[in-house]
Amino acid sequence: MEKIARLCWNTMGWRRPSGSSGKSKANDSYENMMGFGHEEWLLDDSKIMPDGYHYGFLEPMRIKGNKHEGKVYDIHLFTISPNKQKVYLGYLKNAIGVSSKESQDIFNIYQKKGWIEEMRKDVLFVEGTIKDFTPAFMFNVKFRFEDAKINYSNQPILKYESVWHRYNLMDKKGEFEFEKDEDGNIKVLDTSIFERIVEAGKILIDPLHKKIQNAVVNLLKEQYSELQIESGTDYTLTQRVDIKGFSKKEKEWHFFEVKTMSAKRSIREALGQILEYAHYPNVNLARKLFIVGPEPPDEKDKAYMHLLREKYNLPIWFRWYSFVENKLYDSV
Repeated sequence: MEKIARLCWNTMGWRRPSGSSGKSKANDSYENMMGFGHEEWLLDDSKIMPDGYHYGFLEPMRIKGNKHEGKVYDIHLFTISPNKQKVYLGYLKNAIGVSSKESQDIFNIYQKKGWIEEMRKDVLFVEGTIKDFTPAFMFNVKFRFEDAKINYSNQPILKYESVWHRYNLMDKKGEFEFEKDEDGNIKVLDTSIFERIVEAGKILIDPLHKKIQNAVVNLLKEQYSELQIESGTDYTLTQRVDIKGFSKKEKEWHFFEVKTMSAKRSIREALGQILEYAHYPNVNLARKLFIVGPEPPDEKDKAYMHLLREKYNLPIWFRWYSFVENKLYDSV
């Protein structure tokens, strides 16, 4: 059975809360009052149970009784951007409604692993108000990431009237209708206009960044010697690239810059940085440059990286790190 569910706006890939920017301004809305929504961890693939399931929360499935318990749905996800565009995010295939007992059991596991405390810190990180950290508000759906198809980059824009905007679990009754440009191409969300604005002089340390950094370093140990990692504590003019290592095979230095967004956004944010780290003002500190992100690149992202190498002769690649598999995928 195919369903449609709305998620609150998020600029961190629904791996953790992204703050109040873009959230509903309605006085009685939970996300406005608390500064976050519990569905903002829905795609956090760093928290997987031994059986391969990830547990999350969908507001449209939060109803009294056990209506969705044990039910299996293909759930299509959309959100509404600050520009009031309805954006299609993809779908969770074979998503299962979670019982209250199972939710309690998973909550206990999260507590033992320290993940509940980590999620509380995620809320404080975006200056939200910690509330409703109970099983009923944390877990009501589970799915496997290998069964999910998510548009991490180049997210298509739905025709506004084609999907109801309320937080209801809706039946999907036909094909989605998308906005198109004058050439007949489906319009996609321009994420460049939603970059996070940080108060001048205020340093925010992204907890996911350090997770990816440490995991990638461990995976590089067999191929690289003299691995060096940026500590993240020295925010001065001499801040370094996230990871640098000497390739045992190629006998040369390689730089790795870690980002925590979609491939497209990670490339945009890292490109200037990693070039500067390697070559400013007039040096050659690394022969190869790698941008690392937690979400897979799509065909447009791959084509863009190929173009940068072919047209400008830039020795730069993108690599995807998967938490689910603890794997650093080959360069694209």
